[in-house]
Amino acid sequence: MDFINEILNFFKGITLENVIDIGIGLAIIVIFKIFSSLFAYIIIKMFKFKVKDKKKIKENGFYKPLKTFFLILGIYFGIMCLKLPNNVFGTITKIFRICIILLLAKGFANLFDSSSDTFAKLREKLHFKGTDTTVNFFSKIAKALIYIIAGFIVIAEIGYDLSGLVAGLGISSVVIALAAQDIAKSFLAGISIISDRPFNIGDSIIVGTFSGTVEDITFRTTRIRDAENQVIILPNSMLTTANITNTTKREIRRYYLLLTLELDTPLDKISNLTENIKLALNTHPNIIKDTIKVFFDNISQNGIDISINFNTDIVDTIEFMKFKETINYTLLDMINQADIRLAYSSQSIYLKKD
Repeated sequence: MDFINEILNFFKGITLENVIDIGIGLAIIVIFKIFSSLFAYIIIKMFKFKVKDKKKIKENGFYKPLKTFFLILGIYFGIMCLKLPNNVFGTITKIFRICIILLLAKGFANLFDSSSDTFAKLREKLHFKGTDTTVNFFSKIAKALIYIIAGFIVIAEIGYDLSGLVAGLGISSVVIALAAQDIAKSFLAGISIISDRPFNIGDSIIVGTFSGTVEDITFRTTRIRDAENQVIILPNSMLTTANITNTTKREIRRYYLLLTLELDTPLDKISNLTENIKLALNTHPNIIKDTIKVFFDNISQNGIDISINFNTDIVDTIEFMKFKETINYTLLDMINQADIRLAYSSQSIYLKKD
């Protein structure tokens, strides 16, 4: 509150000299704003002098934090021109230092982003050959540690006694442990998912009544997007105890169809149809030949059942649907050419005569 009062008092007693100082300060801020991109580019270019592509330099993790830094530096220099009281300027200096700490943390966190060139080079040097899911997970851990360290530095910069904070945490450790139990379980479950690799980002999975494509795996949760484009967030602790079906990892898919013919269909036509279906399926390049099973399966109340069962190497959902459509057209054409009719569900109704 004193800080605000000091600023208000400064502007209440403003003079012509102060107005000139404000004008100079604003000019400095505008200059730094205009040249912030150039300054950031030059500094990164000094460290990346071999890189000729301007786009790659601007994609560097420190480019945007440096731009913001030079803007904040311009604001700081502009405020210096105002000749504010020492206690007010001291508070502004402290805010300026905190901003630098946060910008440094942001820059280092960007370097540890899973898609950054720096992180890719680090993976090469460490000979780390994990999946994209593993890389994303460890990238999040590294960034979290950077922000935690930055948070402690900011607390110390504000003037809070860290030893007192640690002592306070020691007294409240039981409460914190109880409150963090679920978080700890989910975090350990996340590590378990990364190490066991039951699924990766981009895989289609089924967990209980939920199904969808995995979009992200964090410390606590896994996010999937279902067929209706809804995002479902599942706790990692639940995923380690649930049955998970990873449909992306399958190498084959099964096709099954039950054809029901009319009861009065001649036996020779049934025999010829089953043989012709087997021949047609054997000529298809995407059907696994050893798995083809076409049989006169059953005589039901609706008609004669012929079961058609085989595996295909087409696993993509959309491609499999197209494949099924082609097979179904072929089967219908064969049934029509054989002059056979498909049966439909029927029900006999008997009327009592008085």
